[in-house]
Amino acid sequence: MKQYKEQKILAAMLCGALTLSGAEYAAAAENAAEDLAVEEFSLDDYVVTANRMKVRSQEVAAEVTVVTSEDLAKGNYTTVTDALRDKGINVKTNTTGSYVELNGDNRVLLMVNGRRTNWNHGPLISGVDTGLMDLDTFQVENIERIEVVRGPNSSLYGNAAMGGVVNIITKRPQPGMHVKVRGEVGTQKQRRGALRVEGGDDSVTYALTVSRETRGDIEYRSPSNGNLSIADTGMHRTSEALTLDKKFTNGDLLSFDFTNTEANKSMAANVKDANTAQPTYPNARGRETVRTYALTYTWAAKTENGPQDYFRIYHNQEKLDGAYDASFQDDMKAMGAEYQKNWLLSDKNTLISGVSFHHENIQEENNGSLDRSANTTSLYLEDNWRMGRGWSLNLGTRWEDHSDFGADFTSHIGLNKELSAATNAFVSWGQAVNNPTLKMRYANTQWWAGNENLQQEKSQTVTAGVKSKISANTDVDATFYYSKVKNALDWIYTDKTRYYNVAQETRRGLDLNLRHRFSPQWSVRLGYSYAQVKESDNTWHYLYRKNNQPNRYILGVSYKQDKWDGDLTLQHVAGRIVGDNAFLKSRYATLDMVLNYHCTDKTKFYIKGYNLTNESYESIATWSGYYMAPGRSVILGVQHEF
Repeated sequence: MKQYKEQKILAAMLCGALTLSGAEYAAAAENAAEDLAVEEFSLDDYVVTANRMKVRSQEVAAEVTVVTSEDLAKGNYTTVTDALRDKGINVKTNTTGSYVELNGDNRVLLMVNGRRTNWNHGPLISGVDTGLMDLDTFQVENIERIEVVRGPNSSLYGNAAMGGVVNIITKRPQPGMHVKVRGEVGTQKQRRGALRVEGGDDSVTYALTVSRETRGDIEYRSPSNGNLSIADTGMHRTSEALTLDKKFTNGDLLSFDFTNTEANKSMAANVKDANTAQPTYPNARGRETVRTYALTYTWAAKTENGPQDYFRIYHNQEKLDGAYDASFQDDMKAMGAEYQKNWLLSDKNTLISGVSFHHENIQEENNGSLDRSANTTSLYLEDNWRMGRGWSLNLGTRWEDHSDFGADFTSHIGLNKELSAATNAFVSWGQAVNNPTLKMRYANTQWWAGNENLQQEKSQTVTAGVKSKISANTDVDATFYYSKVKNALDWIYTDKTRYYNVAQETRRGLDLNLRHRFSPQWSVRLGYSYAQVKESDNTWHYLYRKNNQPNRYILGVSYKQDKWDGDLTLQHVAGRIVGDNAFLKSRYATLDMVLNYHCTDKTKFYIKGYNLTNESYESIATWSGYYMAPGRSVILGVQHEF
């Protein structure tokens, strides 16, 4: 009966899309431009990440989600996690950090301005299968937009991009003098303040962003004992970011970016029993420092909106000093260099080439020592064609040599057809590689035994989709994917955590979205996603860790009039496995909201609410317990620009 009801909901969504589109589709077709190769496009009508160059979203042969600067301003997000969840992206959170799942896969590459930030040493988050970077270390005030590209991207960006890529694009400082301050106070003892100062002249500009954030112990609603809190799980975080830009008279740009985040937080607040809030690891806290440097020289584009050559050097470091059952210290470093060269072979053909070098090292003391390094050298080519009559083609290949695993080639091809000025369809095929982390292979502690015989994960994925703006007020999109992963990594805990290779893993899924504007004041969005993961070895692990959101429904309502604007988002997840070593509930529903009041063009007050349904559910389930999602919270904030 439950499954039948969910099918009825999905059928209603599809019928709604057809009903809204039917009355206006003919008018949209009549107004469609005959020349489909539109040369000019607005800032929000392109994506960079999918092809390593600016491409109109209608020409991209992939499913892409963009969090625009307008979205960030309207949502008043405190973290990147909040911004992505509001767009329907699956983000899993525990007290150690937050990470993304795309196409049911947590092997996602996280980048900043196209520079990789993933730690290939991990996992740093309990229950996660690969090295990741905590999303919440990035200051929202420093972000211009976020691009999320689903599907394999190893041929473009290297290993770890199996499920997709998240690219955080930061703001470039503007000339003059601009100051923005922001303050928040909320339930669960939440406090946050942020300041951004930017200025300079037409030659040199700068931007400094600082923030301070505190949160009390994690509070959640238990399945049967009401509201509980997990002792000693409060958090304090400070962040600073500095950007310096030097603009040359010929249009070239030299940029320096520095970020530093320090946090004191709980490291493993999963609970053995959701009805007692007793943590599995009492007193497990740690001090974390994340620091990055990047120096980039970008040559001026030869044509308007054309690709740009660049050279970059960078250094990332993360230090952890804490304790579980015993004290531990981690010092993780990554440094590298990359150069990209673009070739405008014709007005319809662009070739992108590049070379990169990446060095990583982990030093760990945790009732045992680990000191290991690895190097990766890569060469890549990406060919983009616009073939006329609405056809576009992109294909690429990457050679990547890893010091432990040797050389691999990964390739991809994508074909896109603009059926009209408002509709395009695409199909793509891609390969991906994910290397076992250094810690998976070489750990030697009381709780973790490395496996030097682990093999690389290798996948092939087919994706097909259609996107259509079927009227001035309505657009829809649908995407399907199917992936096979050879030698997928999984783990089991007996006396120690041990990783092993699964013969084969298959992933399949579907995404449907409908957006409609009823009036200048009101708009609605509907979404449904299905994601299923199976392993050939059929271990009990996959039941809960790799199928945490099998069916997800989203209903969003937006309002804007005069000085008021706001959003309401309802998400419903169903179909999760319930039982021993699985989830507590098969379904849950959360309601989030934000409401802004603009006193002037420079000042606004806002209120945000998360999990207003006070739903009881776990974001992650592991063999040792549950990471319970925080209960209802409300935040009041004010922002002013000088």
